[in-house]
Amino acid sequence: MPIIDSETGQVTKDYTVAELIDKAREMRAWNMISLTAAGSGHTGGTMSIMDITAALYLKHIRHDPKNPQWEDRDRVFWSTGHKAPALYVALGMAGYFDNRRVSFHDEVLPNFEDVSGIEQTVLLRKLGSGFEGHPNWFKLPGLEFSSGSLGQGLGVAIGCALNAKLEDKDYRVYCLMGDGEQDEGSIWEGVMCAAHYQLDNLVGIIDFNRLQIDGSTEEVMKVSPLRAKYEAFGWYVIEIDGHDMHQILDALEQADKVTGQPALIIAHTIKGKGVSYAEDVVGYHGVVPKARSGPESLDVALESIGATDLFPPERVDALLQIAEDYQDQVDAKIAAAMPQFSRDYWWNHADNMVVEMDATRNGFGRAIAKLGADERVVAHGADITGSIRMDRFYKPDGKTEDPERLKRFFSIGIAEANMALVAAGFAKEGKIPFIGSYGVFATGRNWDQLRTTVGYNDFSVKIADAHGGISVGPDGATHQALEEISVITCLPNFHMVVPCDAVETTKATEAIAAIDGPAVVRYAREATPVVTNEQTPFEFGMANVIRYRGEQDQFVDAFETVLAADYDSEDEQLAIIACGPMVPEAMRAAYILKEDYEIETRILNVHTVKPLDEEAIVTTACEIPVIITAEEHQVGGFGNLVAGAITRGDVGQAIRLDMVGVQDRYGESGAPCIAQKALDLLGM
Repeated sequence: MPIIDSETGQVTKDYTVAELIDKAREMRAWNMISLTAAGSGHTGGTMSIMDITAALYLKHIRHDPKNPQWEDRDRVFWSTGHKAPALYVALGMAGYFDNRRVSFHDEVLPNFEDVSGIEQTVLLRKLGSGFEGHPNWFKLPGLEFSSGSLGQGLGVAIGCALNAKLEDKDYRVYCLMGDGEQDEGSIWEGVMCAAHYQLDNLVGIIDFNRLQIDGSTEEVMKVSPLRAKYEAFGWYVIEIDGHDMHQILDALEQADKVTGQPALIIAHTIKGKGVSYAEDVVGYHGVVPKARSGPESLDVALESIGATDLFPPERVDALLQIAEDYQDQVDAKIAAAMPQFSRDYWWNHADNMVVEMDATRNGFGRAIAKLGADERVVAHGADITGSIRMDRFYKPDGKTEDPERLKRFFSIGIAEANMALVAAGFAKEGKIPFIGSYGVFATGRNWDQLRTTVGYNDFSVKIADAHGGISVGPDGATHQALEEISVITCLPNFHMVVPCDAVETTKATEAIAAIDGPAVVRYAREATPVVTNEQTPFEFGMANVIRYRGEQDQFVDAFETVLAADYDSEDEQLAIIACGPMVPEAMRAAYILKEDYEIETRILNVHTVKPLDEEAIVTTACEIPVIITAEEHQVGGFGNLVAGAITRGDVGQAIRLDMVGVQDRYGESGAPCIAQKALDLLGM
């Protein structure tokens, strides 16, 4: 069924197979341009799935881009949400954005009136553009749901298909999945459910490109034979070349005719299809062209795709300029919204107070490399081993694999719940197992396993809660972990550290390895200021007091840090109690407040949030009546722990307390300003 007018039933656009092949080529070019403009994203999977995407949105499904919520439309669910750029390009080509204006937080921006619908896809991963790293169905027309957490789309598609049966509707439901996604147990729960209900209005499509982040599907977690597995569960299975447009269309037609059981199309594809340097390369899962020209560049990609006729250099320049101009306007709006002080106090914007930047995940990597020398320590991978630096366990120098350590490393695949349970088995036998993934998966998806099996049994499983907070902003809300402090600290037997920088992350990771019982270390992806050093005191369970002492060449030298138990009050006017990357922000706030307003600030770095150093918190509340808590988390996750400690203590004075954090919403990139919050509380 081609694109139709939902009111009249008339065909508005139909493509021949030859035209579809050309459109897929053009869509690949748009995809590579948008990824280059974004500077991040997924080249491999977006290119492998593009022919299927073109066939669905430009030829096969029944839909009306002018009426995205048409009740009788066919539904397509992108369970493989990280391939969103391919989806955006398809929607743009189909006409979903033709009447959409370029805007930022619902404010239409000037000077973009001539930007067409498809051209808007170059705003990929730009703050407020709607084209997030993973689909957000509140932001763009044509999306059926927000996705990105693998293994969840099939269940939603099943519910939608069941509803069609319930209401006697004839719309069809399609679910796009990845091959690595088949690791997730939730997929197989859905596979069984769909067959049980004989959902012949449901078609699953697997982009079977055989590569994941950590390696091939056979190396990470063997998923084959997929056909036999699905058939054993009661599905009708079709296998095709996922780059042959004739086979794709024939398979879709065949799947639609299946009765009494759900259908699955296994599309054999090539990751990075069309881009010479990215084809069938593991490293191009989350990597984009490195430059405009050169060996692995956008220009080479467009030439390889065969799209230089459609996108000559001057057109590419103009499209990249759209993205740059949008970013400039957004930056200007953010800057205008930020509080203004006597001078620019932003990191490394002055000749003095220079700070080193390093990703806290590197601190974890250094720790796990050291801990790997202990034969009791084992480690597990969840297909993002390098990203979270867990690979340093078996590559202590960051490059060379250690055969002896590799024997103690176990790839579990994209299966976080199983990873927690396998680790529990190791812990039961006296090992010290480390598991890890992005925070939303490492402590979120497997929370029941952590609670019931790990926590209740008091097994010494150590969890690397990576990419915590909003530092993965361009990936979108599905990957921004903002809830872990709440969900972990409420669990009996658990311990949790939230270190402030890369150096402290190393110390904190080593500390939790040495204690009995389950423990979590929460750290970020992007580079953050390094505000401690090897001499900075660190004791598990004890907070540090940090005091600004005056400008220095190096930011870290401008502060004095001591254990809270060893600190004597200096009658400060304000206390900022913080954890994680908000500690450097608290230090910057103290610097601003002293230099511009002569306000003395005590910073309490609570790197161990469980067990909480209640004595240090209560002492601070006894001595300072104005307190701010700061967390890169849903507001109150950490702040309420602090508030609870204060209310349980014998403080003896009225306290004005406020909290800085994400305000009860799903994540979006932004910049905190603790200094302005302090001025508000102090009535200045």
